[in-house]
Amino acid sequence: MRALVIGEVNALGIKPTVASLVTAAAKAAGTVDILLLGQQQTAQDVAKCFRGVDKVYVNPDEGDNILTESLSKAVVALVKEHSYSHVFFEASSMGKSVMPRVAALLDVAPLSDVTAVIDAQTFIRPIFAGSIDVTLKDEEPIVVASIRATAFDPCEKDGAAQIVMNAPFPETMKTRKVSFEAVKTDRPALQSARIVVAGGRGLEDEAGFQKLTQLADRLGAAIGATRAVVDLGWCPNDWQVGQTGKIIAPDLYIAFGISGAMQHIAGIKDAKVVVAINNDPEAPIFEVADYGLVMDAKAGIEELLKELN
Repeated sequence: MRALVIGEVNALGIKPTVASLVTAAAKAAGTVDILLLGQQQTAQDVAKCFRGVDKVYVNPDEGDNILTESLSKAVVALVKEHSYSHVFFEASSMGKSVMPRVAALLDVAPLSDVTAVIDAQTFIRPIFAGSIDVTLKDEEPIVVASIRATAFDPCEKDGAAQIVMNAPFPETMKTRKVSFEAVKTDRPALQSARIVVAGGRGLEDEAGFQKLTQLADRLGAAIGATRAVVDLGWCPNDWQVGQTGKIIAPDLYIAFGISGAMQHIAGIKDAKVVVAINNDPEAPIFEVADYGLVMDAKAGIEELLKELN
């Protein structure tokens, strides 16, 4: 068996999560190839060192300019040419867009949000907002799945894969991406940050999030938020953590004024240490927190800033 991993690339090179996808693919199929969605030399140098990877197919176009429709057809062409048994995408915005299209073109049922691989056909994924894990057997001729990268350890980097330049992706319609503007920040990316500080409605307003930003800068942390405050416009939507936002797995997650709705908890269940600060002693987040403090969230930020200063 042989698996194809779709390796996303950003402005800094290959996404760190690709190493976790390789771990999942190696457990499912043994031999792994990567389709690298970008031609940066730094990304190629990292990808070819992943343990268990045999070939790295390099897309000649820049990853940010790839259209979903073109990528879908290119993946299907590779699958048919090399008879892959598994195709793994990250459960990212791109993966969630392309994965079901590829499954439809291959006439198989897709499998989403895999959090554990038992064997080549047996997988675990969450249902009901992460409150239940279900084990299922995928008997499709080709397993097409999205992988929750935070659930897998990254693979070792002692391999020596062959680099192969892939053919240009096919044009499927008379459209093209004319521009791409990335959000620039000095903070770590939310999904790969070791420390995340997050706020909910307990911060009361945008001023509360300004204080949270100061704390994040002092800790070198990424910033998260609940859907409720994103909908209120207190912070940008790319900060949203939860079932309909980003799934994260930091070493330390500090929640300020977050009640702990099931949809939000689904996004932080893989965090190693959870600290909750909330003035409601009955808040559900205390049930999953390793450490809890009953006090006003904004006051909690002020006290932590004093300690750090």
